[in-house]
Amino acid sequence: MVSYDELFERIREKAKFVDEKLFEIIPEKEPKVLYEAARHYPLAGGKRVRPFVVLTSTEAVGGDWRKALYPAVAIELIHNYSLVHDDIMDMDETRRGKPTVHRVWGINMAILAGDLLFSKAFEAISRAEVPPEKKAKILETIVLASNELCEGQAMDLEFENREAVTIEEYMNMVSGKTGALFEASAKIGGIVGSESEEYINALARWGRNVGIAFQIWDDVLDLIADEKKLGKPVGSDIRKGKKTLIVAHFFENADEKAKERFLKVFGKYAGDVRGSGIIEEDVKAEVMEAIELLKEYGSIDYAAKVAKELVDKANEALSILPESKARRDLELLANFIVEREY
Repeated sequence: MVSYDELFERIREKAKFVDEKLFEIIPEKEPKVLYEAARHYPLAGGKRVRPFVVLTSTEAVGGDWRKALYPAVAIELIHNYSLVHDDIMDMDETRRGKPTVHRVWGINMAILAGDLLFSKAFEAISRAEVPPEKKAKILETIVLASNELCEGQAMDLEFENREAVTIEEYMNMVSGKTGALFEASAKIGGIVGSESEEYINALARWGRNVGIAFQIWDDVLDLIADEKKLGKPVGSDIRKGKKTLIVAHFFENADEKAKERFLKVFGKYAGDVRGSGIIEEDVKAEVMEAIELLKEYGSIDYAAKVAKELVDKANEALSILPESKARRDLELLANFIVEREY
């Protein structure tokens, strides 16, 4: 069995090749301020997990992963574009340990930087070393995923104006917001490396399920992780009033008294409480009470179970692919998603 350390080493190795092409597509050039803003998140790091999925999916169907480098870069550019715009909408202050793009360069330039990253993704596709018919399929896949990503984000924004959402509504939202781009990553790798629609569709199913599981597990970790490992206060989603699968399950199962107790805290401490007269320790105590309510109704366990079932479903989809190190890496990556502690 390959260890996670070995998997991470392969992710880092492939990331070097991705970064070489990535900064070829977004070089240092004029207008300097625009390109500095666009390069800010890519330069801040990131694990390049989605590009790794593209390259490894190509290998898993017997293809040459080097031919998938530009499509992998396209996926990373779309991902970073979405982060820039998400941070503007959420007015977040930091990303990857650095100030957000809009905080450094202002909202107008941040919007332009996001737009540039989006357009550069299509430049990357145009450079893909694949036949024209494959290039057209890659383009269609990216376009459809981008549509879904925007739809999912719009649903998430709309959720902010509601007291509760259903489990079905949450799953539809997260399928677009995180599932679509993971699906596109795996599917594009299949397109580059194979002519088999069966293989390509299997990889697409793997990606969609893994992407949804990734977000659900993030939501679980927000409530149960070690605060130092997580890098933010436990229960941040409760402070912000974020509608997660956990919260959706709670509202579908809790009695009215429990809901009233939960709503006294949920979304009430979205901003920084410093200087407001509110004592942080009191906030933490209230958040922990809310978390205990979620535990009492089995909502956290429910979400964890759903995430693990999605990973099992994802890896089951890969069973039709030939046995290989690349296929095992995809399976291992999926397993890690619901075993990680931060």
